[in-house]
Amino acid sequence: MDKIEFLKQIYLFEGLKDEEIKEISKYFYEEDYKKGDYIFFEGDENPGIYIVVDGIIKLTKETADGKTVILRLATPKEVFGWLVLGESKPESTYTAQALVDSKVLHISNTDFLRLLTKYPAIAVKITCDASKKLLEAYERLKSLAAEKVEGRIASLLLDLSKKIGKEKDGHLIIEAPITRQDIAEMAGTTVETAIRVISKWKKEGIVNTERGKIEILDVDYLEDLIL
Repeated sequence: MDKIEFLKQIYLFEGLKDEEIKEISKYFYEEDYKKGDYIFFEGDENPGIYIVVDGIIKLTKETADGKTVILRLATPKEVFGWLVLGESKPESTYTAQALVDSKVLHISNTDFLRLLTKYPAIAVKITCDASKKLLEAYERLKSLAAEKVEGRIASLLLDLSKKIGKEKDGHLIIEAPITRQDIAEMAGTTVETAIRVISKWKKEGIVNTERGKIEILDVDYLEDLIL
């Protein structure tokens, strides 16, 4: 993989000169993870910064009552890890696990802070990104509180199709080992409810599911549920 060409496509480094990105690339190291491997755990110190090159990384957090909530799925070119500036003791606020075989670029906290000192524009972009993710989290909480469960699952499947799906013959296909448990955790419902809703839609010809694949057959139906 050409690290320099890849890093040119990452929003954090937009606007930097080629020689600057070449210098930055020296701090990043490639790491490969098999499906199910943990990259870091919630509470780990100095997790560093990661950029997804290939694959899908599941980011989860434990609630006060011991439940696991999926915050989001990080896909190629997305950044995750320690992005809280000003913390004297950086630590991870969530757990990162490879949902499929994945490749990432990794930079240590120390080296990343060194880059921020040299290239302040990166810090500005991180602040903007953090604000965007905070707004997305707020909108998600509003959705969990206001939408009916079918609307939440419909919204989730459509969002996943935009991030990791492919279009074929007018259908949207999500090829990833996403379980009913994953759907329940991302939609804020129980596994039993997720199974019931997906089974109902499957019988009605709205979706089709196979191992490692979800096919959305009627996009309009799902869109109507979230209007």
